[in-house]
Amino acid sequence: MTSLKSDIVKRVERLPKPTRASEAMIPLFEAISNSIHSTIEKYEDNVNNVGKIEVEIVLPSKDNSFHASVVDNGIGLNEKNYVAFITTDTDNKITIGGKGVGRLLWLDCFERIKIDSNFEKNGSIFYRKFEFLLSNTNQISNETIDKLDSDAGSFSTGVSIFFEGLKSSEYKNKFPSRSQYAFQYIASHFLPAFISDKSPKMAVIINGETKNYPEEIKSFISNERTEENIDTHDYGVMRLVMMECDKLLSSDLKGNHFIHFIAHDRTVVSQKLDGKLGIKYFGDNGDRAFHACVYGDYLDTHVNQERTSFVFEDSVIDNIINKVCFEYIEKFLEEPLKEHREKQQQVVTTVVNEYPSVSFGEIKELQKHLPSGELVDDAIYGHLSRERFRRDQKQKVKIRAALKKMKEGDFSAEDFNDTIKEASNYIEDSEKKSLAEYIVRRKVVIDFIEILLQKFQDEEKDSSFQREDLLHSFICPMRVNTFGDTGKKVKAASSHDLWLVDERLTFAQYFSSDASFNDLSKTYDSEDRPDLILFDKVHGLRERENGSKVLLIEFKRPGRKTYNNDENPQMQVERYIKRLLDNKELDVNGRPIKLTQQNTVFHCYIVADIVGKLDEWTYSWTPTFDGRGRLYQPRNGFNGYIELIGWDMIIEDARERNKAFFDRAGLGVENYFESD
Repeated sequence: MTSLKSDIVKRVERLPKPTRASEAMIPLFEAISNSIHSTIEKYEDNVNNVGKIEVEIVLPSKDNSFHASVVDNGIGLNEKNYVAFITTDTDNKITIGGKGVGRLLWLDCFERIKIDSNFEKNGSIFYRKFEFLLSNTNQISNETIDKLDSDAGSFSTGVSIFFEGLKSSEYKNKFPSRSQYAFQYIASHFLPAFISDKSPKMAVIINGETKNYPEEIKSFISNERTEENIDTHDYGVMRLVMMECDKLLSSDLKGNHFIHFIAHDRTVVSQKLDGKLGIKYFGDNGDRAFHACVYGDYLDTHVNQERTSFVFEDSVIDNIINKVCFEYIEKFLEEPLKEHREKQQQVVTTVVNEYPSVSFGEIKELQKHLPSGELVDDAIYGHLSRERFRRDQKQKVKIRAALKKMKEGDFSAEDFNDTIKEASNYIEDSEKKSLAEYIVRRKVVIDFIEILLQKFQDEEKDSSFQREDLLHSFICPMRVNTFGDTGKKVKAASSHDLWLVDERLTFAQYFSSDASFNDLSKTYDSEDRPDLILFDKVHGLRERENGSKVLLIEFKRPGRKTYNNDENPQMQVERYIKRLLDNKELDVNGRPIKLTQQNTVFHCYIVADIVGKLDEWTYSWTPTFDGRGRLYQPRNGFNGYIELIGWDMIIEDARERNKAFFDRAGLGVENYFESD
């Protein structure tokens, strides 16, 4: 029989390399973690009294090379543990999260590794020492085993591990060089162990400075609460430990408040909560920070073998924070969050006043569906929109279920009445909010365009590109999208406000122009000349692709008074109608435009100030019913009409058409944008 051979050197070379300082310390953390487990195994419930670990580190610098030692009084490298040590990927400590690869990380990180251990065997104490090398054979080098002369009571069991030098450039470049950071990474990584009831006493000496754990950590904690057995649908049973701590615990972290995701009593991910909570340090003296630890079998079974990350999507972290932990965190931090929630209440009120359709209850009810720290209006709008959508979907499901029961006859008269009432109330409430938002937007658009046109009229020059860009954003029915480095393509605008001109334009979509799409693309630059695409072009719109009604609209710059003889807009519109009826044009999507003179009606609009030559050219046209616009209806050539509408008429007519809605909504007649 032939067995597979293991290439330890290649295996170690393929291990993930550190990308940040905390990851560079993972091999050392593995040794410390082994010592914690060893002392717990030996002393069990009394470990917090008699278990001892000493960690000494000299950080790399110009004057000193790296070396470290981890010494414990645990159970030692007895026969069972030694066999596990020399076996890769062992399951010796699988029940407490051991992956069997920690010592491979030592080989990847450290240049020299020496191990000494006292252990008990058959009532006697033995001493084992060896060097640990990166090699495909004989990784255990210079090994000696001696029986100590005295009985077991005279010597303490335990392990001493000595590391010298950092091997690869990744570890050299990422390993912390300042003691305060190294202390912080140790405190953060072993926080769950330090706050538990089974933590040995651990002295950490870095560059001559000593800190004693867990006392160092527990002295920082002023308030602590644990939520046991949180039953979740997706992540099983979880446990959450919440702590109000001295801000010094966060001093070397990139943030103030954190939730630590724990697997097998080790911190794997520390997620900053500053943005979500929306508060800085709190407490009477402004010196308190929030830290929490979340535990669960789901986390234990989804950690990678190096214990540097989880093997699920990053979104799972957010889901656990939002759906599992945050309601408990909000209760724990109720007092410091109170003032912030009041500020949020003001922002939510503003958002729902401007966009009523996202509201589905009282302000305090809406806040329950928002992150506590969220104060940005568009983010709040997004959260409320998603929640409103979910509620709408649930309501639709309920209505469909009720209708299905009605069809099947499994429905009483009382059930029928209740369902109809609930559905009608829901639809009425939803439609009211949507309609209110629609009306508010129309009022805002009318008021803004009115002010904008006043600015045009006050401008003596024949152009003002900044104002034209704003006007373009509202009424131009098409856009030019950029793709690649230089490519541009004309597309129909996703929305426009051409209802200002005529309600028939409200749902019409752009499909053509009298200028070629290629020319429009070449001349258009959104930051330079929006006028080149907005003005003096005939734009075609229609409500459906094969519809018999075509809407054409041409804009002349507000305030324009002079025209050349060849710039008569009537001629321009009629020339383009003829081209459309000749069926030689392509639409914006590159498909042929098929129209017939008999079946197509053209509704054409020219929007301009009726002055100068434009007044002369259209003098014989029929006045509109109010006498302010002009109408031209040809005797032959095409079916339809051309209507000339003054810029001032647009605002007056739009305001008059919507006046009843504005009054009913209590919006008043004042312009939102006029100064007091």
